[in-house]
Amino acid sequence: MDNEELSQSFSPLICLTLTVFLLQFTCMSAEGPLQVIGSPQPIVATPGDDVILPCHVEPPVNVAGLTVEWSRPDLRPDPNDLQKRVGFVHLYRDSREVLDMKISSYVLRTALFLDDLRRGNISLKITNVTLADEGRYRCFIPKLKSLKKSSIIRLDIDQSSNKTSTETPLYPKILQTPGPTEEMHSEAGDMSSRSRLAPLFAFLLIVAFVVGGFLVRVCVWKKKKEAYDIT
Repeated sequence: MDNEELSQSFSPLICLTLTVFLLQFTCMSAEGPLQVIGSPQPIVATPGDDVILPCHVEPPVNVAGLTVEWSRPDLRPDPNDLQKRVGFVHLYRDSREVLDMKISSYVLRTALFLDDLRRGNISLKITNVTLADEGRYRCFIPKLKSLKKSSIIRLDIDQSSNKTSTETPLYPKILQTPGPTEEMHSEAGDMSSRSRLAPLFAFLLIVAFVVGGFLVRVCVWKKKKEAYDIT
């Protein structure tokens, strides 16, 4: 068997390996460990705007029964507070908002999307923003069964902009520019060699579909189990 026939013989095996690898990678990406994800880009607003600071749990799970904390990590404690308590922009606990630990300037100005908590959405809405609201915000779920329980979102206040409102997606996605693709060039092989390899390729393709179906079922089962454990 010459080099060309040898290469053709290994082609189905390579296709099978890549197929199984891609299925496993997709499964791990879609049904992987829980993590809190915020907007990777700063949210820009003008004074007087109502803004949404996007933050959610991925994969989506019900967090309505968990504590959700929104804070400003760079904000110094109130000097008038002798106990030096941590002030929250918004604190959700025991299925309700906790007001006695809230920073006074955010009273009646913040809200969560309560109906969306069951889908893992913990985005925060802030009304009538001012220049004092500019800075970093931290969304945090202390009891989430995850190594990544928090995320940082930046809010910038632009006084020079003429826009009157700010619209922000609840679930921002990182837009990536696809890189250049390499063109695959191959020489035409002998027709008889291809015909001999066709049955083998068909068999391996069937095996790939069977393995892929099994992996998808395992992923779905894991997702349901994780959602059940959290709720």
